[in-house]
Amino acid sequence: MGSGSGFRFFREDLCDRCGACLELCPVLELPREEAARQIEALIRGDLDASLVLGFCETCNACEFACPRQASPYGLILERYSQALAAQGLPHMAKYIFPNEPENMWSNVRVLMGEDERALLRSWEENLERPRKEILLTGFYNNLVPFVTQTSLLDELRPAIAGSDSMFGMGEDAYRIGFLEEAERLGRLAVRKFSELGVEKLYCFMVVEASMFTDVLPKRFGVEVGFEVELLDNWLLERLRSGKIELKHGLGMKVTVHDNCCGRYMDGILQDTTREIAERAGCEVVEMRHARENALCCGWAATVPTLYGPTSSNPLHTLLNLLQALYLRLQEAEATGADALVVPCPGCYVFLSLIKVLVGSRMEIYLPIELIQMAAGETPVHRNEERAWDVLAVTTNLLLRWAFSPRRFTPRPVDVEKPLPQAGRGDAARIRLFGRIYHSALVQNPASRRAIAVAVKALIAAYRLYLERKKRQLLGAGK
Repeated sequence: MGSGSGFRFFREDLCDRCGACLELCPVLELPREEAARQIEALIRGDLDASLVLGFCETCNACEFACPRQASPYGLILERYSQALAAQGLPHMAKYIFPNEPENMWSNVRVLMGEDERALLRSWEENLERPRKEILLTGFYNNLVPFVTQTSLLDELRPAIAGSDSMFGMGEDAYRIGFLEEAERLGRLAVRKFSELGVEKLYCFMVVEASMFTDVLPKRFGVEVGFEVELLDNWLLERLRSGKIELKHGLGMKVTVHDNCCGRYMDGILQDTTREIAERAGCEVVEMRHARENALCCGWAATVPTLYGPTSSNPLHTLLNLLQALYLRLQEAEATGADALVVPCPGCYVFLSLIKVLVGSRMEIYLPIELIQMAAGETPVHRNEERAWDVLAVTTNLLLRWAFSPRRFTPRPVDVEKPLPQAGRGDAARIRLFGRIYHSALVQNPASRRAIAVAVKALIAAYRLYLERKKRQLLGAGK
């Protein structure tokens, strides 16, 4: 294939260029004939003739749409790997790398209370103690440690462990085409848990769970010698057995966001989330894109902005993120549901961000929060507060961008080292932005309406730009 990548996930021998993968892509939704042309261009490596890499949100729906199991998603990852090797990443990408001082994980901690920081420290310490069972906190879960403050987890609480330095077991690296790092981190994680004597790994997030059950063994040939179970499945079994007693039904109409990695593990999380909602007394209504064809929450819409002519402009990254987040939120609102149930803490954070920016009234809950409410327990539920914290960190990063190199080559993450802490200047600016965003200056009806109008106008203008860009690329390819 001449991809320039040392990895060969795509099965060109199985692909008949039918285009079904891109026709059924919930983002591209191309006519079959055009979809066939686009997959052919991608196979040839003619990236100038392909719009895929400029629009793909790495949701992996194409992988499950392919009738011949040729792994078109694997081909996209190979092309991203090729581009990464050739040009590196923009400064904005430092946001996700835990070994970079600008990383969101330690930067968001600047605005956390001591209760949450203490939880994070205890989880990192627990990761050094031999044990047969671990409840792995998950990469994005560590942005919202408050969700663990519930009696539902008392049985597993001594086993809660995790560290941001493990970089989601390599999942984020995998998604952006940093394939060597994804494999290295995955192997390190498997070795780490094996050395601790872990026999059962419960996962807060399907992101980490699917790395162990699907990606690492099937893509990289990594043998995983321990059992993996999703925390939501553990909670559901306790509901079914009566170990968790529900006191009243919630009487809400909800819709479910099926996150990207929920397609792995035979799609079990999709059914689990819906059953938890129904057992909690909710009526489930479906969005236009659901289950195997669900849209990404929008967070991964940052990935196509890492490569290409506009990849050094962080505003392009931010706008692409916001418009994709809003698209998903709009689909949820169109169902008439009272709330959006989100089984991924990462999606929970970023959908909460767009909720506060556009002034949506739709509530956003994790499945565990539905169970808490139905069991008579009040969740801590700081998702909106944390969304403004994430915005404060992002604002600081945008400010830094003006005085920073435009591109960088990512370095392997040292999992033995703690996260680099935010520098004194960064911490001071983040606290300042945090105070502003949480102050009465912003948190009043007039300001919130003005922010919503401005954000929606920016998103509408950016969507028009994307449509023009898409038409131009399609016209150039004919």
